[in-house]
Amino acid sequence: MKKLTYILVFIITSTILYSQEVIPDKQFMLGCKNVGVSEEVTHYIGATGEVWQWNGSTFVTGGIYNNSLVTVGNANFQSADWPGFNFNWLLAEPHWSLGLYKVTNSKQTDKYFYLDARDSDFGSAVYNPDFYIYFDNSDSTYYYNRSNPQEIPNGSLVSVWQIRNKTPNTSGLQNYWSNVLVLVNNGNNRPRLIWGSYQENSLSVQYYKIYKKKGTGNFALLTTTTGLEYTDQSEIIPTQPSTQVPVYYYVKAFGQLAESNYESGPTNTVSVNVSGGFEKSNINIEINLPAEYELNQNFPNPFNPFTIITYSVADNSFISLKVYDVLGNEITELVSEVQEPGQYSISFDGSILSSGIYFYTLKANGHSLTKKMLLAK
Repeated sequence: MKKLTYILVFIITSTILYSQEVIPDKQFMLGCKNVGVSEEVTHYIGATGEVWQWNGSTFVTGGIYNNSLVTVGNANFQSADWPGFNFNWLLAEPHWSLGLYKVTNSKQTDKYFYLDARDSDFGSAVYNPDFYIYFDNSDSTYYYNRSNPQEIPNGSLVSVWQIRNKTPNTSGLQNYWSNVLVLVNNGNNRPRLIWGSYQENSLSVQYYKIYKKKGTGNFALLTTTTGLEYTDQSEIIPTQPSTQVPVYYYVKAFGQLAESNYESGPTNTVSVNVSGGFEKSNINIEINLPAEYELNQNFPNPFNPFTIITYSVADNSFISLKVYDVLGNEITELVSEVQEPGQYSISFDGSILSSGIYFYTLKANGHSLTKKMLLAK
């Protein structure tokens, strides 16, 4: 089906009577129940990962990543025009694009859910896009479906195709698989991965493989799952500045293609800093021992607020790695222990520091090496 009819179809379908409710223009409506009659509540949407917008022939990456709207009093379920978001290529503000969004509100800021709207059929002639979600202040819960309310558990993932009882189609989203993976905090400071269904090459997907590496190690298979999300319970995202190390993930689809086993290419790689200090590279130290002590330039540089410092240890020795300001005052000690020969990396968190120049110094076995780095907020 050609997308050239998209705007015309949208205008027609968005005025159709749906569940005895006429919604003339919005696609994603939000409201509240059990709040004061004149109470204002702000509703926020923020994209995690890439979003897509219509360009006249297909959905291309880029668009509205976050927005908000204000509702006053209780949602009027009989109203034909709830407050809501319009696609950023149609109609008026506030806008949104196809993407994965975190939805929150100002009434109870710890209540939220993730909405997956990455479906190129959503908003086309394939199915009417309009839907609404409301927050019930009395039980601190989000719901969808007015006639038969369906609870959205706090922090959970819900999709537009689930709400509208459809099958998702991602074929119209440009570079979908290379942008599909996102990483969020699961609410208990664990890395939570969310992706979408693999729909390329007519592959009959049996499960997904999750690959992981920590620090400067190598990627290795972490686990397999038939779902579209996974929480790594083995890692902790620190809430306070601490010794940290970056962890990286990507996902592949595995299944049957023309009666043969097939593994897809990888998604985009996502990362986060987790607790745990240095990570030694996955190398054969009997063969690849560093010949000398080295301190490499941090990356990225300039940075904000995290950067990675790598260094090499030539002998078993006590290692000290400290960060200083321009006046020579010690900011923090990142490493203070005996380490074996090898290559190491560690993350430095400058979120509580002011922009400016800082120095980091490695001391080991009579050696002292210093590099300069720039924090640019």
